[in-house]
Amino acid sequence: MAARACALAGLLLIALAARNVNGKSSYKLCVPAQYTKACQDMLEVQTKSKAVLECVPARDRMECLNLVQQRQADFVPVDPEDMYVASRIPNQDFVVFQEYRTDDEPDAEFRYEAVIVVHKDLPINNLDQLQGLKSCHTGVNRNVGYKIPLTMLMKRSVFPKMNNHSISPKENELKALSTFFSQSCIVGDWSPDEKTNSYWKSKYSQLCALCEDPKKCNYPDNFSGYEGALRCLAHNGGQVAFTKVIFVRKFFGLPVGTIPASPSNENPDEFRYLCTDGSKVPIRDKPCTWAARPWQGLLGHQDVLAKLTPLREKIKQLADAGASTKPEWFTSVLGLTDKIHHVADNIPIKPVDYLRKANYTEVIERGHGPPEHVVRLCITSNVALAKCRAMAVFAFSRDIRPRLDCVQEPSDADCLRSSQSEWAYEERPLCIPQVQDNGSDLASVDDMQVASASKQYLLHPVFHEVYGAGDVKTPNYAVAVVKKNTQYDKIEDLRGKRSCHDPFGSFSGLFAPIYLLKNKRLITSNQCVNDLKNFFSEGLCLPQAEKPENNPAGEDVSLLTKQCADDASPSKCLQDDRGDVAFMSSAALSNLDSSAYELLCLNRESGGRHALANYSTCNIAVAPSRTWLSAKDFQSDVSIAHTPLSLAKLLKDRKDLFNIYGEFLKNDNVIFKNTATGLATTDNVDFEKFKAIHDVISACGLG
Repeated sequence: MAARACALAGLLLIALAARNVNGKSSYKLCVPAQYTKACQDMLEVQTKSKAVLECVPARDRMECLNLVQQRQADFVPVDPEDMYVASRIPNQDFVVFQEYRTDDEPDAEFRYEAVIVVHKDLPINNLDQLQGLKSCHTGVNRNVGYKIPLTMLMKRSVFPKMNNHSISPKENELKALSTFFSQSCIVGDWSPDEKTNSYWKSKYSQLCALCEDPKKCNYPDNFSGYEGALRCLAHNGGQVAFTKVIFVRKFFGLPVGTIPASPSNENPDEFRYLCTDGSKVPIRDKPCTWAARPWQGLLGHQDVLAKLTPLREKIKQLADAGASTKPEWFTSVLGLTDKIHHVADNIPIKPVDYLRKANYTEVIERGHGPPEHVVRLCITSNVALAKCRAMAVFAFSRDIRPRLDCVQEPSDADCLRSSQSEWAYEERPLCIPQVQDNGSDLASVDDMQVASASKQYLLHPVFHEVYGAGDVKTPNYAVAVVKKNTQYDKIEDLRGKRSCHDPFGSFSGLFAPIYLLKNKRLITSNQCVNDLKNFFSEGLCLPQAEKPENNPAGEDVSLLTKQCADDASPSKCLQDDRGDVAFMSSAALSNLDSSAYELLCLNRESGGRHALANYSTCNIAVAPSRTWLSAKDFQSDVSIAHTPLSLAKLLKDRKDLFNIYGEFLKNDNVIFKNTATGLATTDNVDFEKFKAIHDVISACGLG
């Protein structure tokens, strides 16, 4: 027993030593992996505090929350929405121990407080009388101008109900607002889909009537934003404005926080704050508020509280050190900004209590009335289930509706069958798996399965993955590449030549060229692979053609692999002059020198060539990417696609928040492929062509 006690004591001392380097307190800061270098740069900054920080890389901020909970990290910078996500993690003991505030309002309890401003002589003595007025808002989906007013107004019996399940949750909101107010200005993207966005702005045009440019109804607009809503009220016929306190003070030239009074052409005595009880307060007085948005801050586990002072001092000193030059780590690692970089200590508080004191939980959890819309994503693995649930909580925290739910089935086929069911509502039983009338709404398929699955299960393609960097994101394409110094212009010119291919069974390497040759009647039998071999009679490199599953009859396939070498990729095959043409995916074109190679435009009757960069117009066919199918198409129910499309749009440039396309729990291609960079509706994809290709390939005994 004594020996065991000594051993335990020794382990405890080792653990304590690990957290105290030369007597200095040590803390693990979790940081998205993409900012690891910036974090290391931050560690080089000299501060008076000798507390030692260590950078712990994670996939994204969502994984950081789990690492802090598991004690693999000590703290992470977070937004209020992240605090909500953290509060939903089982067995957590998180605390918010430091806040990020502005220099303008270093002592303010909240980042901003939502207020209603009206003309002083407006005859109104309760919130019900807002009905029929002309309203001015900051913009769609914004906190004080949209989310908070909706959260509060929907409690009023006179406010229209928002649980019409024949339209989407977002359209329910827009319809309710357009019914309640006579005219408004609510700019922004109402939908991530441009067609839907335009349709809604036409249908609910009174919500744009008070904007500077009602037809555009988008940023920039002189009557949008915090001050713009007040300009709309003061100068464009508005009767009520939803904005935040600090901008009311600035608009009227009144002092606020550390900002002194300033000249203003606006007269505050002509306006009033409208309180929730219907009373009015002069603009010069203390405002009455609806709700507030909490500050951002630092979130840690309970153990951090035992040695909190050194950490707090370290963060303050780092914030001061970076405030003037704003190095990358200032924002990407610590989460500070140009405006928000005053670090303030607060009494450590649980995130759920921190949000509740601002009434912000109510804003996040705003619904539309029972039964709530739910869109169910079907997945087939425990890892995918974990990711789906993480996506669901994250999307919900960011006010993305309908709520995402996750249904696990044994196989892809079971998912497709379950997607044939009717629209699911929250009130239906969740405890009966694999019951068809309680199925899912979305199931994914890869490649040519989109044609067979949509036909077999009577499902519609709803949205799909897109690829590429920057703003130009497209599907992949099956392309044909030749050397610039050759004379080939059409597929007919390649008869009797050598060819390089992506592997057997691939769309770009096998299915697309066979479809092309069959469609042009250059091969006519259903012995398509043999005909392909005869067409490129000098030999091919078709990797994996020799595998038993691809050659069950054991035929001689030596000509199909004649041009292959150790590196069997079509780009390398073409570069090594083992082929005259390469049938490959546009995703791999970066492996080729654009000055030495060109595309054959085999999608054009006249043929021709183009630069490698023009693969979206010069190709064989667009390749079917991972696609989500539903019993309803996008046009008949935009709710089906709204949540995933909105999530993708939100995270387009913020994979540090949640990298939904990258590796997840050390697994690749979970729900989305690692190579995906976005999601798009299927409006511009020719699925009828996929079906035609599928029919040809099926007749060949392939696919």
